[in-house]
Amino acid sequence: MTRCNTLPLWWLLKISKFVYMSMPDEDRLDVWRSFLTAHAAMNKMLSRALEEDEGLQLPWFEILDALAMADDKSLRFNELAERVMTHPSSLSRQIDKLEEKQFVAREKSVADDGRAIVLVLTPIGHDVWKSASITYYRIVRRVFTNWLTETDVVALHRVFSKVLEAD
Repeated sequence: MTRCNTLPLWWLLKISKFVYMSMPDEDRLDVWRSFLTAHAAMNKMLSRALEEDEGLQLPWFEILDALAMADDKSLRFNELAERVMTHPSSLSRQIDKLEEKQFVAREKSVADDGRAIVLVLTPIGHDVWKSASITYYRIVRRVFTNWLTETDVVALHRVFSKVLEAD
């Protein structure tokens, strides 16, 4: 006689009740799904525009943007990984490609007696970033920010602040 590998019905009912009770209400779940869909659509539009207009991948722009916004146009590797919210191994591959194109350079940190390596935005990288920023923010304005009222801005800022505080 073989043993059945299915879970007992009483356990399935118990766990399904727990899952159901822990789920957000339908309206909030719908907002969450809409947010995910809108975010994916935005990324797709940004990726397409950057690729077509600038020959630049979206993750590359995000790296260049983080470096351009940083003091001295440079960041330590871990700081950059945190700012672009990516895994260090993935970031390392991206940096290798950007370095090949001479958009970024690895340099020894002056602040740490040359022991640490910082990633620096090169003049070529800065020019590429400036041009790509025009494309990037044109899409952001057209698809997102132009549609926001002042009330929307306040509400979204409040919601996103709560999300970031929860982390």
